[in-house]
Amino acid sequence: MNVRFLIFSLFIYSNTYSQNLENNKPINVMLMNCYEWSEIDESKIEFSDYFAVYEKEKYLITNFKIKKYNSDNTTQPKFLIKGLNSIKDSTNGRWINRKMYPGETIIFSVPNSENEEKSRGYSIYAKGKLIETENNEFPYFEKIENYELRVASGNTNESIVKMDITSFPSGGFEGGIYLYWIGDLNGDNRLDMLIGTSTHYAGIELIFYLSGKTDKELFIKHKVGSCSSC
Repeated sequence: MNVRFLIFSLFIYSNTYSQNLENNKPINVMLMNCYEWSEIDESKIEFSDYFAVYEKEKYLITNFKIKKYNSDNTTQPKFLIKGLNSIKDSTNGRWINRKMYPGETIIFSVPNSENEEKSRGYSIYAKGKLIETENNEFPYFEKIENYELRVASGNTNESIVKMDITSFPSGGFEGGIYLYWIGDLNGDNRLDMLIGTSTHYAGIELIFYLSGKTDKELFIKHKVGSCSSC
């Protein structure tokens, strides 16, 4: 049996029983660049419940379009999502789609079209301690300790995920924190994020951070799926 298809099937099964609910509905995400569509049995998936998030021109204010997914559409969305109580038909956002390393910072603003003074700015950054190998031998770094993704906005600075990861003998690190998409998906003028975490090269857990209701809590965490080949 094809390994990717097996992992995908397990992903569908596990999310059916997800306990990360918004008003008793599980939030599920399918990240399109994780799978080859020729390997997916579409008869086993109810796509009618999914919304597709498409990137338009990068420099438009509302540079992402969201609409019901149609498998006949030849344009591939960045990801599919279902289970949100509300979702915009267009929004501003940024497709990052890569691992974040200690020392990196991304600045992002969520505009408020009704009142510009209530627009919100966010600083998304990674931190951690690089541990060097003995005698500075290849692969030069043994691991990253206290590897963490944080988000700061106003007077709030929130830890999103924290872990330690080791390096490969051939170079690079096994796993990490992946930032895929940031923007306002549910229309509340606050930041939402799709990220992935991994401590192993063969699999990534997808997590959707839905904006919190108050400034004291920036996000509500939802485990929404997995990815085998991002």
